[in-house]
Amino acid sequence: MSAPPPPPGVYPPGYYQAPRPSRPIGVSILAILVVLGGVLFLLSGIAILLFSAAFALGGLGIFGLAGSILGGIVLIFGIIWIAVGLGLWNLRGWAWWLAVIVMVLTILGGISAPAVIVVPLLILIYLILVRNHFR
Repeated sequence: MSAPPPPPGVYPPGYYQAPRPSRPIGVSILAILVVLGGVLFLLSGIAILLFSAAFALGGLGIFGLAGSILGGIVLIFGIIWIAVGLGLWNLRGWAWWLAVIVMVLTILGGISAPAVIVVPLLILIYLILVRNHFR
């Protein structure tokens, strides 16, 4: 003899899982653009490192050192941007926070040129509107 079914609306633990929030199309587009930007940063960092090595080999050591430092920083930013893009794609909360922080810093950095802050401001507003999709 089998156990009677549970009363309507009552489920045993683990029986029902809340549906996973779907990724809004804007977040998908933003994630792809952030990953592409990260790839651009990565390629730029590699190019800067190669040019700085050429300067160092050409006898301009100070330019080689400065270029190496700059290239390394750009390379690190590229890796971070790719990670954030993948995090946004997977709706990770840490990626949302990092994207919001970057947008706020971009807005604060471009406050003297109002035309520059329009796109980051729109992205920030959009990120705030879709916050409930991130976990």
